[in-house]
Amino acid sequence: MNKKHLVTLSLVLGCGAAPSSDAGSSDPALTSIGSLTTPGGTDSAGTIATDDPSAAVSASMGSADETSNPSGNDDGTKYDVGIESYCQIHGGGIHCDGNTAVECAEDGTGLGSDNCDPDICVADVGCVVCLAGQYTCQGPNVMVCNDAAIPPAWQLVEVCDPASGEGCDAELGACAVLQPEGTNQPTGVYYQFADLIQGSTPFLGGYDVDSFEDSIYVLGFSNAIDHYTIELLDSDMDGALEPNQHPDNPDATGPIEQRVLTFVETLPPFGTPSLSTSEIYALEDRIYISGSQITEQIFGGASAVAVTAPPWNSWLSHIGYDDVRGVWYGSQENARRVFQHDPVTNTWGIAFLYPELAGDHMDGLEVVTDPETNIAYVYVSDMTSDFIGQYRLDPVTGWTQVNLFSYAGTAGAPLEGMGYGALYHFWATSGSSLYEIGGGDLAEFTEPPG
Repeated sequence: MNKKHLVTLSLVLGCGAAPSSDAGSSDPALTSIGSLTTPGGTDSAGTIATDDPSAAVSASMGSADETSNPSGNDDGTKYDVGIESYCQIHGGGIHCDGNTAVECAEDGTGLGSDNCDPDICVADVGCVVCLAGQYTCQGPNVMVCNDAAIPPAWQLVEVCDPASGEGCDAELGACAVLQPEGTNQPTGVYYQFADLIQGSTPFLGGYDVDSFEDSIYVLGFSNAIDHYTIELLDSDMDGALEPNQHPDNPDATGPIEQRVLTFVETLPPFGTPSLSTSEIYALEDRIYISGSQITEQIFGGASAVAVTAPPWNSWLSHIGYDDVRGVWYGSQENARRVFQHDPVTNTWGIAFLYPELAGDHMDGLEVVTDPETNIAYVYVSDMTSDFIGQYRLDPVTGWTQVNLFSYAGTAGAPLEGMGYGALYHFWATSGSSLYEIGGGDLAEFTEPPG
């Protein structure tokens, strides 16, 4: 489960309208600079797809300190319940149950199980970081799997020059001048569930937004972050809280349930924010803001620089964090391109470019881990929220557009910053409004099963 976006809903009856260690190399021509996950399973670009972790080809990101690895995730035991029965059926050895390595004694005794995410489970071996012949991208670096090393490790092939438009092409296994990836032909839909207007609700206005559980954080007009909470009401009085209920949603047809926004406080200013060009990333005990650097503010404590902007692009307008691999992503409004940070070398590279999505410029970026498959996807949007593009680093084809979700609601609503969290939905700001979008086909990748 994505730790950042666990959400607890309280039933309220009411009424109303609606960031691993380096490994040695047996090849002196290859230089080890750490490892990077590429969650596996290949999707066809532009189609609604379900990822199978058992088909994953992945590798682990190098370890980072608390500042550069805000989620602090540690891979550990996935489960122990039922391991004895599993081992009695499968016999001795190391088996792969999805992407979990299960070790069994010859007598059918269960010896333990490990969740290989973000690595890959290989039968009779266990969790490994990469497979022979595999390439991946780590910041500006092209990496190849050195399977002669024990254990296998990612090794540096080539360093790309982002200043000249070069990026890592994992399919080629080389640097290349990147072209927009994907199309602007929709493959799915999502919906609008709330539009909280300044003056008629407690929303004070502002740009750029993120969320953790029921908290929503917005960069207000004073360049300080305003903290709100959101509550879902059982406004149709059926005894259930239904965040995806929408008149046009065939999977949850009905009236939109009422949302109640409450202003909590304005946080003291920190970092290097600039109104409408400094995105937020929120966790339970701290918050980050972009600008000339990504600055971390621990609630009730000190602030510190987590990552600086790349020298070839001195400002980060948008940020997202892959809490599976421990990787920061960023972008700027003047080009539809997404940057990827490498915490091992503390360098930035160009991950991918995307096509025009019916907006004047790029203005939304977020990374959300699928709670069912544990695969992190990068989501992008233009200044208007007609579309949300979904991308991932495929182990064979490199950066791939998995889906393009079309906005079903108030088409053309301005989007000045985009975050994810409360009610398992995306949240966007337009200056005078805070609105909630999601559900539909997006729900397959952003909401827990069941």
